[in-house]
Amino acid sequence: MSIWNAPPTHVDVVIVGGGLVGSSLAYHLADRGIECCLMERDVLACGASGRNDGQIILETADYYTNMKEVYGSPEAFKILTFKREGQKGTDALLHEMGDHPGLAYHQAGSLTLAFNDAEAKLIEKASREMERDGFAVQLLDCDQIESRIQTRRFAMGKLDRYDATVNPAEMTRVIAAEARRKGALVFEGCPVTEVGSGQVTHKWGKTECEVVILATNAYTAQLMPEFENLVYPIRGQVLASTPSDVRIKPYGCITNFGYDYWHWTPEGRIILGGRRFVDEHGETGYEDLINEDVQKALEGLFGEMYPQLGELEVDHRWSGTMGFSKDGKPLVGPIGGDPTLLCAVGFTGYGLGMCWSAGQALAEVLNDEKSPLTDILPIFSPGRFSN
Repeated sequence: MSIWNAPPTHVDVVIVGGGLVGSSLAYHLADRGIECCLMERDVLACGASGRNDGQIILETADYYTNMKEVYGSPEAFKILTFKREGQKGTDALLHEMGDHPGLAYHQAGSLTLAFNDAEAKLIEKASREMERDGFAVQLLDCDQIESRIQTRRFAMGKLDRYDATVNPAEMTRVIAAEARRKGALVFEGCPVTEVGSGQVTHKWGKTECEVVILATNAYTAQLMPEFENLVYPIRGQVLASTPSDVRIKPYGCITNFGYDYWHWTPEGRIILGGRRFVDEHGETGYEDLINEDVQKALEGLFGEMYPQLGELEVDHRWSGTMGFSKDGKPLVGPIGGDPTLLCAVGFTGYGLGMCWSAGQALAEVLNDEKSPLTDILPIFSPGRFSN
């Protein structure tokens, strides 16, 4: 490699991983004048950041009431606050970009839809709790749902008007481009083979630094084997239909306790993912595989929701590997208590909704800032698994 294309031999911060979280980190560090270098082994957004269905949503599939039971009410509130603040930051940046080609950012809101009676009860209960704690949502009946997304499959659901849909791969590239404009160095095709305190080894040699941050999500254990039992590679299947004359507002839709999700695009495509329960054991690992059974189940779900639209014409099929954490919360902070070796991984399918706040919070910590986000950050500390 020529000297013009090689990564630097020294930089303040090295970020490993060029997905949404890595790009967000580069943006927020560069915005504070911190010298940083992002290294991506392939191209930006080549992993789950460019393979999900593109929803920026607040509530997780566990529902707010379940989160309170598992984590306690104060921590559940902090998790949603952390995500909402990230949504606000993302929205501000993407609105600054204007009509960026290919970004397809639409803040139409999200619909959490009851697949059965049990889910309906959870949605009702969680909505009451969210409203009480200041997260505005609206319950909808079947007619109100049909008026929005042209299906009567769901008896009820809730609307969160602040949620959005986007082309996640383009969003990653946009944030990385803004990071570059602010001074960050971004290297694609630069696989990192070893990390340690104060140094990374990569395809072209070594780079010394003050801090290393792993933004490698599902692939973290490939660099640090101790993450093997903390962040698991879980595969998701997605399909996209051919463009059509169907015109449905691009609400982010989720149902079946988070197992199924979709949105319609302005050109009349449905981007539909989920059905992992069809082959949950098989949908693990790092390989990008098309699972025919799961894909067939996705087509069946479409027919169940939209029988009036006839047979689904599929244009694209793909899969992506997500990093699911041991307890459902991401790991963001020092690894083993080492302030020079950090991570932001294990987002359990919700990295698109948390990438901005995670990047901002870590940048603030490294810049000795205090903020509402840095106050929340300790609940995501990898140190919670130290025993």
